[in-house]
Amino acid sequence: MRRAIGVVLCLLPALASAEPLSLADCVARALANDPRIEEAEAKVQGHEATLAEVESVFYPKLKAIAWVAPMFTVHGSALDQDVRRDYSLGAWGPYTHLKAQLAQPLTTFGRYNAGKSAATHRVMVEKARVREAQHAVALEVVRMYMTHLMARGILPALDNAAKLLADAEKTGRDEYEKGSGKVTQTDLMRLRYGALEVEKYRLTARDGADLSLAALRRLVGQPADLPLELADLRLPEADPAPLPELDVLVGEATRERPEWTQIEHGQQAAQALEKAEKMANAPVFFVAGEVSYDWAPTRDDSPNPYHYDPYNDLVGGIAVGLLFDLDPALAHAKADKARALQARVTALRRLADSGIPLQVRKARDDASRQRELVRLATEAETCAKRWMTSAAAGYVAGVGEAKDLLEGLAAYLFARRDHLQALLDWHVTLGELTWAVGRIPGKDPLPGL
Repeated sequence: MRRAIGVVLCLLPALASAEPLSLADCVARALANDPRIEEAEAKVQGHEATLAEVESVFYPKLKAIAWVAPMFTVHGSALDQDVRRDYSLGAWGPYTHLKAQLAQPLTTFGRYNAGKSAATHRVMVEKARVREAQHAVALEVVRMYMTHLMARGILPALDNAAKLLADAEKTGRDEYEKGSGKVTQTDLMRLRYGALEVEKYRLTARDGADLSLAALRRLVGQPADLPLELADLRLPEADPAPLPELDVLVGEATRERPEWTQIEHGQQAAQALEKAEKMANAPVFFVAGEVSYDWAPTRDDSPNPYHYDPYNDLVGGIAVGLLFDLDPALAHAKADKARALQARVTALRRLADSGIPLQVRKARDDASRQRELVRLATEAETCAKRWMTSAAAGYVAGVGEAKDLLEGLAAYLFARRDHLQALLDWHVTLGELTWAVGRIPGKDPLPGL
């Protein structure tokens, strides 16, 4: 069903595809189309099939064989002294055989329940891995979405800088040609160098915007021939709301992180598998019925019940029994293997006990630091913009130098870039914090917000 929804989304008309997509829209489409999630879901289906295979142990088992063969005529039976065979062409007839055996297992003395439990918990492990893949894909969407907005956000500043330098260069060249002495050849070369540097940055920013948009288009499953418009035109400002307390976030991670689900069910699966392998030599108690029917009209029937007659007979019956399949060495080896798997899961639990809270703490600290960096970068950009404006006005009025203009312009561009980078890092770290507590970045809010 999820894959079908993804295909429908990919085949939307061009007009519908041109509708701007928000971050949440992009995440939703990526979750419906990403092949990594489909691969994880296919593994779930594979282990569900394994569970169904285990459950089939208690389904009725039917074995049957039927065939027809040519048979020559024989008159008389084993009780007769004079038995006549007739091989002539008209004396041949059919020999039919049918044999069917129906068995119903009644108990495996605990091995079935252990195997079913192991397979059930393994299915839960794989379902948790689907959630893990969803979280990773959503975080990648957040990164590409915000990276594109950053690259696109720096372009207006670069365009304005290019126009400002072009005007300054024209004004300076006019003054130089007048011979006023206000502008030297060195000033002109400085302006020209600044214009070329800005053009290099513009080219890099455009390429970055195009590449990040192409990556985002791939993530959401958008065909290359359809446009992809984003609802946001620039990076959103940092959320001023305080971050949840660390203990709240760690508690949320303890409940929601898919790794915990994998560990919990993985441990139970390993324990059940070890129990099942230890009981591999236990018999299967069953009830079975069998019927065999043979008919050959070219053979005389024998009336003696003690005479085995494979040509004209109907026999059947029902019985209970035990089926043994003994291989103690193999069972012991498989139990050791399951025990080793349980030890691995136990080690992973110890790693998660300390690692997941540390991830949450790091992500929260990063988000707090990035929000402060956004504030500082915003103030720095404001100062640099005033510096650039003042230097540009002084140069145009003839009371400033090209050096001052270039320094002010460079300071503004660097401040603008740092501001956008700080915003990008804020949104990415917020997404990483959302991921760290077990929620879907770009879709689910943090607890308490």
